[in-house]
Amino acid sequence: MTDCIILTHAYVEQDQKYKLEPIEFAARHARQNNPNSYIILAGHGLKPNIDNGVCDFIHWEDQINAKDINVGHPRLCNIAYDHAESRGFEKILKTRADSIHLIENIDAYCNKLLGNKKLLVTQQTAIDRPQIGDLFMYGDLQFIKKCWNIDTWYPTKTGITSLAMNFLSTVNKQIECEQDWHDACVDNLSFVDIYNLKWICLQKNWNEVSQNIESVMKNILPNWHNHLWGSKQKWHTWDADGNLIYSKPKVGTITTEKDWQ
Repeated sequence: MTDCIILTHAYVEQDQKYKLEPIEFAARHARQNNPNSYIILAGHGLKPNIDNGVCDFIHWEDQINAKDINVGHPRLCNIAYDHAESRGFEKILKTRADSIHLIENIDAYCNKLLGNKKLLVTQQTAIDRPQIGDLFMYGDLQFIKKCWNIDTWYPTKTGITSLAMNFLSTVNKQIECEQDWHDACVDNLSFVDIYNLKWICLQKNWNEVSQNIESVMKNILPNWHNHLWGSKQKWHTWDADGNLIYSKPKVGTITTEKDWQ
């Protein structure tokens, strides 16, 4: 196996058993659509029931680590990164454990989009201010590990700013000078819209997905653009042709592929 998928950012409180089924489905979907990938699942709290052969490695902690929640889950992500490194992987794809991508062989798809850059990122990465979406990324594992340096992650209110500051520091150390945010992004990051990742949020769309399990396993979901990550919250809403048509003002300006230049 040369491809590695990390499913993380998942925690399940005692009164949140409704979260388990989407996580279990996401793991099965990842396996069926990426049969040759090494799949890592990392989370905490109530443990999902993952069938044998679905994931290659599971790190699941019974006790919830509150310090990880809402700030990018840096501790669990780093545990997953370290395991991927121990298995010899040079690139990894990281995404939410309660989401799916309606694309077969997502690693190969993302590798083409990555090109000669260090990382492939998506919303809520911004070209005009220091923030990098911490829920999805694909790219060079050693570079990712530096960007996720937990020693410089805290104090923080959100993982997207910690990740951005670590990224900029890593880039500046490599080129031995200070680069501005825009240039650091364009030189080191490839960008793809959530729409083109067909990134479906199961947490907010489980009712629709659960009624179409067999079809969704085959990456068929009616009006899938309405179920993309962040759409139900109105953080970024897309039409059927992939145009960004709305985002909540409090989210700030949303960077899209058209802006990445």
